[in-house]
Amino acid sequence: MMGRVTLCCLLVLAFCLMNWGCSFLVHWSSGDRSSSSPHEAHPVSDAGSPGSSFPQRGGTTDYPSPVIEIAFDLLRTELPMGSVRHSQKIWNHVDELRVDPGLSGRLARNGLRMGAASADAWPAIRAILAACDTKAQQDQLFAQGGLPVVIELGSIDSSESVFSYGPDNRLIGKTFPAGSKLMIVDYAIHTVLGGYTDFKITFEVRHDRGVMTWERRGGIIRQVPAYDRHVYADLSAALPINQDEFLVVGPSNEADKEYLVGNRFFMKQQGDVQSETLLFVTPVPYQTQQVPQRTR
Repeated sequence: MMGRVTLCCLLVLAFCLMNWGCSFLVHWSSGDRSSSSPHEAHPVSDAGSPGSSFPQRGGTTDYPSPVIEIAFDLLRTELPMGSVRHSQKIWNHVDELRVDPGLSGRLARNGLRMGAASADAWPAIRAILAACDTKAQQDQLFAQGGLPVVIELGSIDSSESVFSYGPDNRLIGKTFPAGSKLMIVDYAIHTVLGGYTDFKITFEVRHDRGVMTWERRGGIIRQVPAYDRHVYADLSAALPINQDEFLVVGPSNEADKEYLVGNRFFMKQQGDVQSETLLFVTPVPYQTQQVPQRTR
């Protein structure tokens, strides 16, 4: 009889230990897998292969949601113009074939020029910039919620006329009493397909009316400034920028015609000194993690 009681007690004790042990293991495993920091940012070292860099989320376990954001390193250079245009040497290191040939010709006729350059070309470009009295300013621009980045190129303080050639080669002008001359950088990141960034560059003149208006954006209604906008849609250009490359934008030879878009946006005259502006824009993708959400 005593042997049967002892055997029953041992079985009950073993059963309890097994259940307690299993509960402990499940709790420890779950707690360990959800202990990552959701707000920490990490550089994308291998944008073409997300793989282990991006935690996968499935089942009922909490995982951070990976998000690819982008910033832009902007180098704004101002080169003096004299008997020699130093900028022409820079374009020898730029791939202008990234832009559609027909559009590239129209841009040139309107005094505009753009293309892509590789990191290997930068030492030669930097040497050209250093050889003349170049003024340089460097900024970092962060994209907000996927919206295009706005780069201001100048302001219209008094009445100013800007002309452009359209696809039909007609020259059309518009006079602006005031406003800002802007270059709009829209983009799409392709981390899986080689890690390149699609750029779309557009030029416009924007004037703040000084009033606010209601706008729905991303499902949220908010007050935003009201603008008068003139967009040079016919001069909008798309081109891909691969990893370790940067965008170069500036005036073409036709920008000597002072009424054209390229002249008004990228060249200026101060006293007897004339100068031209070149922009170098480098996309810098980076990885962030959102607050974990439980999947059901």
